[in-house]
Amino acid sequence: MLLFFPVKQVIKENRSWLIMAAAIFTICAVVFYYSTAAAQQTAEETFENHLNQLFELFSFILETKPVIGALFLFMNNYLSMVQMLLLGVVAGISPLITLGFNGALVGMLLSLTVQEGLPLLPLIIFGILPHGIFELFAFFLCGAFGLKFGYHCIASPLPGKTRLESYRHIWKEAISVLPLVTALLLAAAFIEIMITAKLIKQFL
Repeated sequence: MLLFFPVKQVIKENRSWLIMAAAIFTICAVVFYYSTAAAQQTAEETFENHLNQLFELFSFILETKPVIGALFLFMNNYLSMVQMLLLGVVAGISPLITLGFNGALVGMLLSLTVQEGLPLLPLIIFGILPHGIFELFAFFLCGAFGLKFGYHCIASPLPGKTRLESYRHIWKEAISVLPLVTALLLAAAFIEIMITAKLIKQFL
């Protein structure tokens, strides 16, 4: 028996879960971007501690040497995403909350930034897309398998399998994509530190 499934096959067979993970994130981002001023004030108060921690983290990263900062950012993102994936066995609650929370956070930050006078399109093109293409794909992969863990190990097993067999099958799928997740997050971290930061200074 093979220890891993082919990555391309795993991704193809789980497209619906990937789409679901991306949809949860995107819907929350859009809702919080277009939310009213009162709702945004409430959201800011709710996310205040997390935002402060986020700003402190990025300040620390930007003050260190680029390579060290990129590696630190990679480890922070990697641990968060693996945790989201593994905790999916608890009815999929952790990945659902994490996807929604991060989507809401991105939507709120974009809205607040635009309110400060920065144009939205250049902000997305130069401030998010260069590293976000890699980071978001890794994020959606982990979120997808976290949701799949929760659904098939708690609510309904995979067709023709017991819950234990479903767990083993999904775990094998998750392990199969972890090297890809690692590579994507490494690329995203170095691009964010080496390229995105410079693009923001130059164009925004």
